[in-house]
Amino acid sequence: MVSDNTVDDYFVERIDNVSFANGVFRISLGTQEENDTRASVRLMIPANQISSILQGMASAARNIDQKVQAKMGQKVKPKPAATKAAPAAKRAPAKRGAKKK
Repeated sequence: MVSDNTVDDYFVERIDNVSFANGVFRISLGTQEENDTRASVRLMIPANQISSILQGMASAARNIDQKVQAKMGQKVKPKPAATKAAPAAKRAPAKRGAKKK
């Protein structure tokens, strides 16, 4: 059974443009192509919703970052703190001079 609630996926790398008119933010997202950005999709967000949407995205990004950091912490365990040992005695450098015949 195929769901009627499918959503299109867009790959984006850049914010191409942001504008505001008639109470609506228009955010154009795109991909980088050589020296230019090619628009892929435009989000139209009512001004009274922009704050909650941005806060939601920031919160989701923090949660993902915390999960990634936790996984990395499991993979790379820090070495136990080494105790400071007394520095090794330094040997005096060998004297160099002209050889006698």
